[in-house]
Amino acid sequence: MDEKFPSVTFQNRMNSIKEDYKELGNLAIKLNGSVVKLLEKYDESIYDDIEKCSNIIDIKTIDLERECIRFLATEQPLAKDLMFIESTLRVISHFKRICHLFLKIAKSIKNIQEVDIPEKIIKELAYMGDYTLIMLKKAFFVFLNQDLDKAKELSSDDDKMDEFYDSILNEVTATMVEDNDLIPYIIDVIFLARYFERIADKAVSIGSRTVFMLTLKRPDIDD
Repeated sequence: MDEKFPSVTFQNRMNSIKEDYKELGNLAIKLNGSVVKLLEKYDESIYDDIEKCSNIIDIKTIDLERECIRFLATEQPLAKDLMFIESTLRVISHFKRICHLFLKIAKSIKNIQEVDIPEKIIKELAYMGDYTLIMLKKAFFVFLNQDLDKAKELSSDDDKMDEFYDSILNEVTATMVEDNDLIPYIIDVIFLARYFERIADKAVSIGSRTVFMLTLKRPDIDD
């Protein structure tokens, strides 16, 4: 007789994937907080922790990808379960890219320690990092909880990040280019803002995938 309900093994493996996703998301959130701390006050030990955490996330994303692929191959999930596993694979790729971006942020922060960057720019970058944290947490939970309404909010949240990015560009143009000593570090400062913006874009992508998983509609083209 065909089984009407998932087997115990099936459900246990599904729960294991969800728990590993939780661990991955929490590590990314922790990494975001560490990067903001590093920006506000540079500390070599924090930088080292960011490198270690980034490497751990990189390994865990690969492990979770393998777990999902093996689950698809052996359990052959259908309908809602199949869509969740396939979506998890896509979301994992976003988390992998996010952790790489955080490491790039840390390296850019390290590069600008030799000079006094205008305090206003540092504060705006830190505020951008805080807002990135809000979006990252929301993206993490909307996928885990399959929250359609919150997932749709992420696109609007990203508009605010674009405003932050434009503001920092304007501030860099208005202040740093006037100081010859700061000119070599302008690229690092701009990249810092750009990396935060890219992380926000990844959060939006996770929200968009959540919308598609729940509705089978792409939020950017379907009403």
